[in-house]
Amino acid sequence: MIRKPSGAEELSRLNRRTVLRSAVPAAVAVAAGAFLADAGANAAENVLDGIFGRSGDELQDELAAAIEDYLASTGTLVEASVAVERGGTHLEHNGAQTHITASIVKMEILAMVQQHWESVDAVPDDHRELLHRMITESHNDSTTALFDFLGGKEALDAAHERYGLVNTVSDADGRWGLTETVAADQLVIADLDLFEGVLDAEQVDYGRELMGAVIDAQDWGVSAAAREGESVWLKNGWDVESQLGGLWVVNSVGVLGGDGADPVKMAILTSGAVDDAEGIPIVEEIARITRDVIDQA
Repeated sequence: MIRKPSGAEELSRLNRRTVLRSAVPAAVAVAAGAFLADAGANAAENVLDGIFGRSGDELQDELAAAIEDYLASTGTLVEASVAVERGGTHLEHNGAQTHITASIVKMEILAMVQQHWESVDAVPDDHRELLHRMITESHNDSTTALFDFLGGKEALDAAHERYGLVNTVSDADGRWGLTETVAADQLVIADLDLFEGVLDAEQVDYGRELMGAVIDAQDWGVSAAAREGESVWLKNGWDVESQLGGLWVVNSVGVLGGDGADPVKMAILTSGAVDDAEGIPIVEEIARITRDVIDQA
């Protein structure tokens, strides 16, 4: 999907990588030289940070503070974990906390089905239909049919190991929606589904086609942070959980601007909302906060 125009044009960002590739303009170099001649080392570093972008540690601290301040303002019990990547910058908040996946585990099942058939052309029509409904509609019966075909819990456990998901654990009773995971592991799966590596170019295009065509009722979450004209590929998960005393998990994972040169990969996992109506706006505001921070890198 392509994010509808917001009416605001994103300002271009200048960072260390951009400047080192294109060289510092002469006027900036002269101004910086003049300043460095007159100022101390600490002040000079502040100016360079302003020109080139902020350090990862600063951005990590800002992300944590902004999310915690926002959650405190909601008056809810929601706890959130975030992982986000752009270029060479990776930030996390509350990254060690595990959350129940609900339907975001369907991204991993998508990868497993693609690997099983080895090519897009080899995927039979009935599995294409199941994959389409699983991703675009989050259809649970379609997911169960594919999960059982692949080998159930044993196959999912093997996929966790194969994909390097060191902090993702399947439910002991084989209920795919009760898989537990961390935000960084879900970035691994989003990257696997949507960028070449484990999967080939045609398989990646197929994943992008599916995750870019979720139905309107499920076009929420990380999509709230998309800029004008950006592509959005995502998968959300939401459900009430007896393990949480009847509270909800509301999760969103995806890639913004993935067909461009500087994609933003984002995973937001939350637990503790009273229902999805409470949880979804919180996830969306966290997405906006996270995007504002990563855009400073």
